[in-house]
Amino acid sequence: MFKINSLVIFGTAGEQYKYKFSQGINYFKGTNSSGKTEFYKFIDFMFGSSEDIRLKPWYVNSLDKASMIFQYREIEYKITRTREPNVNFMSYSDEEELSSIDLREYKDRLNSIFAEDIELLKDIRSFTEEELTYRTFTMFNFLGEKRQGAIHDFFDKCGDIKYSVKLSPILNFIFNNNLEKIYELKRELDTLLEKVKKLEKNSGRFDFICNQVNKNLQILGLNPSFTGNNPEDIREQLNEIKNMQPVFRNKKDKNISDLEVMYNNITEQIKVYENGISDSKEFEKDNKNRKILLQRLNKVIDDNGAFEYLISPLENLISELDTTISFSKYMISDNTIKELKKQRDFLKNEIKRNDSRFKMYSLEDKEKAIMLIEDYLSADISSNAKEIQENKRRIKAIRDELRVLQNLDDQKKVNVLSDYITNLYKSARGISSVVKDDITQEGFYIQYFKRGNILQPMIVKSVVDENDIKKNEKVNYYIGSMARHTLIQLCGYLGFLNMLVKEGKYPLIPILVVDHISKPFDHSNSKAIGKVIETAYESIGKDNLQLFMFDDEEYEKLDVKPDYSENLVNNGKTGFNPFYFPSDYNEDI
Repeated sequence: MFKINSLVIFGTAGEQYKYKFSQGINYFKGTNSSGKTEFYKFIDFMFGSSEDIRLKPWYVNSLDKASMIFQYREIEYKITRTREPNVNFMSYSDEEELSSIDLREYKDRLNSIFAEDIELLKDIRSFTEEELTYRTFTMFNFLGEKRQGAIHDFFDKCGDIKYSVKLSPILNFIFNNNLEKIYELKRELDTLLEKVKKLEKNSGRFDFICNQVNKNLQILGLNPSFTGNNPEDIREQLNEIKNMQPVFRNKKDKNISDLEVMYNNITEQIKVYENGISDSKEFEKDNKNRKILLQRLNKVIDDNGAFEYLISPLENLISELDTTISFSKYMISDNTIKELKKQRDFLKNEIKRNDSRFKMYSLEDKEKAIMLIEDYLSADISSNAKEIQENKRRIKAIRDELRVLQNLDDQKKVNVLSDYITNLYKSARGISSVVKDDITQEGFYIQYFKRGNILQPMIVKSVVDENDIKKNEKVNYYIGSMARHTLIQLCGYLGFLNMLVKEGKYPLIPILVVDHISKPFDHSNSKAIGKVIETAYESIGKDNLQLFMFDDEEYEKLDVKPDYSENLVNNGKTGFNPFYFPSDYNEDI
């Protein structure tokens, strides 16, 4: 059960005004400039929005603070916000307000109320990879004038980038039926990432030691290269040096000039191969354009074979180019370049190693080199390159699988939501001519599409296929009426709230706040609003969803049956904030 019981506004002179609310529908009528939209936004403000009311004329020199009492799951809470963003209070309704809290802690405490299942919230964060709280879910709570009539990306708050970027991952979570498999894969992914991190750390140490050993071997003028797997060979060479035995060089060693010539030749070969690949791609692109041109020319001469001689040369050219491109791809492979680059790196290292032969090192340098090599050889190291590669391959496979699973929709759940929204809309057929006109269309249906968050009206239409066979298929039904779109949008909000409230696992405030929804409706169709709301409450229940409506029409015109109603303007009160008086206000009027 949820219910906002009251809102008390405190003026700067110590005066108070109390709004009392009921379960179900709370309807507030007001003329233009009476603060309907401000009241609409103030409810969001009380639940933690970051709006700075100090900048708004409605509150300057008139509002000191406001307190709201709400009941959730049999517990009453009191929340208070002041003109200062970081001076707020929260307590149980029967406790005194003690020390103030800043806005961050204020929202954290509200989040702990509406997000009772902390493990579920962790699951949502893990799934979406976003920091989500009850504030994110307020996108389902507010339908204002700003984007009224939107049926594509239809939540009003999603006009704000900070909400729109989080909608898609939330919808993926809501409509996903692979959550267990996703959590299992994410656990495996986390384990592998931690493992690879440790392996790469060890691998970095391995590479460092190998490099240091080889660097010092060059100082000693030794031939062998330390790979991490041949420490005994290196020790044997060191012992020969320490025993004053001559160092024999490999007769196959080439001088630096030979090595540099080989290095430059291989570099040139790599350039030739890379240029060939680039040229081959350009040829392929040009040939694709020729094929498109050929297709178009063929269509032009279909009815006139006399011009066929113009096409034949182009067909022959394309065929020859296809053969050339295929041969080029056969001749040039990625492995070729990879092998050449490997040889080039080897030669580069050989040049560095041989370069050290022509440098003069003192006995002290060589003694230091021997000591360092022996010290490094005593370290326990091993190459993890193969294991890292295998783990990274598995990490990529998991991420690819997660990407697919996270975007798979539970189509049955989508269809249930679409059915509910359609039935809400159809419920107004007896009192709205626009609804009646729509549902007379064959197969009229409002299909919800998760991608784009779209409410798409559809109908069944007879079409003729390429074989001249007549068949029925669903097609989009485009309706330009703002009243239709707004009514569909309202049905979408109520459909989502019905689904989310019944599942009862999301950090959701169970309210719907609607501002000036009658604006696009004429007198004969505005009653559809009340009928749709009445039908929705039959399945949701007034204990489970509280509705606030702000409008300039009498509720009877909308066929709304409020549980509480109030006029924002009365004697001595110019609007929502009873302590605000515009500069042109005359008390005698």
